[in-house]
Amino acid sequence: MEQQELYLLITKHFNEQTAPWEEDFLADWLVSAEENRQTYSALKDIWQSSYQQHDEVLVNAALQDVKQRISRRPQSRLITIINQYRTQIAAAAVVAGIIISSVLYLRHNGDGNAIAYMEKKSLPGQVLKVTMPDSTVVHLAPQSSIRYAPDFGKGDRKIILEGEAFFDVSKDAHHPFTVQAGQLSVQVLGTRFNVAHYKGADSAAVSLVDGKVQVSVPAQPKPYELQPGQELYYDSHAQHAYTRTYDVESVTGWTSRLLVFRNETLAVVARRLEQLYDVEITFADPAMANYKLFAKFSDKPLNYILNVIKATDNLDYTIDGKKIRFTNNNAYQSR
Repeated sequence: MEQQELYLLITKHFNEQTAPWEEDFLADWLVSAEENRQTYSALKDIWQSSYQQHDEVLVNAALQDVKQRISRRPQSRLITIINQYRTQIAAAAVVAGIIISSVLYLRHNGDGNAIAYMEKKSLPGQVLKVTMPDSTVVHLAPQSSIRYAPDFGKGDRKIILEGEAFFDVSKDAHHPFTVQAGQLSVQVLGTRFNVAHYKGADSAAVSLVDGKVQVSVPAQPKPYELQPGQELYYDSHAQHAYTRTYDVESVTGWTSRLLVFRNETLAVVARRLEQLYDVEITFADPAMANYKLFAKFSDKPLNYILNVIKATDNLDYTIDGKKIRFTNNNAYQSR
């Protein structure tokens, strides 16, 4: 079990998702023995090779080979170090499935053939920065994911998005860049834009910061061409799309934990806070969801934001673990 936890932690390190204490642990582990450095190097080779080959059997065989080599060497030093960090490693193992899934994702198409994808997922409350093989930078909003082919960048650059992401696309006229977000398809050459498409939601939006994008919409003969400062909003239930101007900070600020609410309803505010802080927000009175907030927060703790809402909208709130409930302030019952 100790070895498996170590594999997960090293893989997490390769995926740039380690906390400072995890990096300290790995540093101690690497300097403790030459065999540890060899193991790390072997795992790194496997990780890097997974971007060039998508044969699941080869990847699993290589991992098994590393495990067998580790199992043949003395374990005393490894166990000593792991025991020092046992609680933290156990917590890291909770996200094992997410980390491992970033190496290889397989699904079957309608013909029964396996299609290989790389996959990156962000955790609840986490904004994950992903650098693609073509140097495109993707910021994943909490609880979002992207999938792409292992040979991404060598042919068409296609990403499948679920959730929300901000893209800073590397220019390459010979390799078109496409984002598939549910029923929307966004085509670009080099630009910066935000796409929001959450599972189960009735709407999606594409917001262009600079450059130019084309957005294909179901039942529309021609794609929409967006200019910087424009946003396409799509209502999947009504199958209706339209363009509008938008506030860049309000839409993209989440990438740097900047929250900008310009006369937004508390329903919208609550949804964004739930994503960024991994909480659940409810209202004792449904009418509260329509109250408005005009505020700007730069990487502020949740309690600070809640207190601003409380003071601005004359509300009270209670916290029970990850559950937050807004109630009316008894001294201010009418609006």
